[in-house]
Parts: sequence; structure tokens; C-alpha cells
Amino acid sequence: MLLALTQITDSDPNDYGKQHLFGARALVNSMLRDTSMSTTNDPMVRLCLGVYLYWDMCSSFLEESCEPQGLDLFTISLAVLRMGDWHHPMYGTCSRLLLIVADIGRYCRLVHDMPQNRNLMQEAMLETQLSTWTTRPQNPDLDHLYEAFRNHGLVFLYRSRAHAQEGCPTDPDVTEAQESLILQYAEETVRHLILIPASSYYLNFQSLPLLTAGSELTVSNHFLRDKVRDRFRAIYSLNRLPANLMALQLVEELWDARDSGNPSFWLSHTLQKDWRLLLA
Repeated sequence: MLLALTQITDSDPNDYGKQHLFGARALVNSMLRDTSMSTTNDPMVRLCLGVYLYWDMCSSFLEESCEPQGLDLFTISLAVLRMGDWHHPMYGTCSRLLLIVADIGRYCRLVHDMPQNRNLMQEAMLETQLSTWTTRPQNPDLDHLYEAFRNHGLVFLYRSRAHAQEGCPTDPDVTEAQESLILQYAEETVRHLILIPASSYYLNFQSLPLLTAGSELTVSNHFLRDKVRDRFRAIYSLNRLPANLMALQLVEELWDARDSGNPSFWLSHTLQKDWRLLLA
């Protein structure tokens, strides 16, 4: 945690702390090697696993798709299943959701780098997992945050699918329906996030879904675009992390491109700039 927190204060957009993440991954794998109930019921194990899950969700799409991940997904999935709706002090009861969104990030990076490796069955499974995931947070702010995470995953998945389809003959009606759905989820995401008070601690968790959703807003969404600007500035005022101002710059560049008739996938745009922002 200390290494991760130190990393995100760095203004270098090229370094997201990969070595720290891989070190944490090795520790989590070791911690979960004993898959007995006594291990996964240990509050300290759950605390550490939950921190890792959030970190992984915010980083999974930054890793090179050809790079060995060293991630024991089966053991981690089993541990998260056993955790159930245990309330993590950082983010509440969404551990399973974080794992699903992290898996989507890994898949989308793979598809981005190698569109020929697109897997329709895996896409359908990930979409179903997102759509059917449920929990009952006691705090309404958490409910808004969870819906934003879910929609972030859906927009990410659909935009990656559209990216992979570029240059391929596609039914125009299907393309239009997909774009309409992406915009719908993007607008819903921003509306959920701005319902969380700017004074809330949960503001710290908004950067990634805000970037994903904000980048999809059209010129007719000027009200929501202004809200995205305001929210990024509020997040920066709260935590002073440089990545938030860089994310706002990215969104502005993506809006200019979209308004000029040249829309771009935010992941492609960041990688072309050689930026690896840890939005956590």
C-alpha cells in the first residue's frame, strides 16, 4: 500500500508502478496459497486482498498483453467468492465487482493490442457477470459508485469491441445501436458520480469511471461535460494527485477529436501519448 500510494504522487505519466503491483501480486498469491476457510476469513487477509483488487482494477489495462501476469485468478476468484459481501473499509461490499472489472480491463487490453484474439464467448460471459452482479450497500453514495464501476466496465467492453471491429464490414444498424448504448451508459455513469457529494471520501474512487464515461460524451452533452470538468478538479483539490489533471487533459483532447469528427478510444489515445496513468 505504501509503495502504491507513493507511486501515484509521481507526475511521470509513463510509470504506473508496475513493479510494485507485481510485488503485491506475488504477496497475494502467497497469502492465498492456503485456500482454507480459516485463511479467507482472516480480516487482515481480506483487507489486503481488497486493496489489491482495487489496485488491480485500476491497472489491469495498463499491462502489456504479452507480459506474463503471474496472477492466480482461480485462487483469487475463490477467495473473493468466500469473502461474499464482507464490508471492506475502503470501498464497502463490491469486491466481486472489482474482480470482474479488472478481468475486463485485461481482456480489453488484449483485444486492443491483438484484435484477432477477440473472444465472443468471453465477452458474453464478462457482460453477463457485470449485468447480474448485485449487492446491498448501506450507504447511498456507495450505490452510485458501484453503478459507475459497473457502467465503466460495460462502456470499456463495448468500446473495445467497436475498436476491434474497425475496418471490418459491420451492419450499420448494429453499429448505431452499440454507439447509442455506449452513450447511454456513459451519461448514466456521470449522473451517478455527480450525485456523490464533492465532500465525500468516495470522491477518491471516481477518476477511472469518470475518464471512461466522460470521453464518450458528445458536443450535445455540454452540461455533463462541464460536470466532468468540475468533478476532476474537485478530485484533484481533494487528493492533489497529478494523474487527475492529466486525465482531464485527456478528456478535453478526446472531446476536441470527437467534435472534429475523429472520435478516438481513450485507451488508444493514452497509449499513443505513451501515458500509463494510475487513476486510483
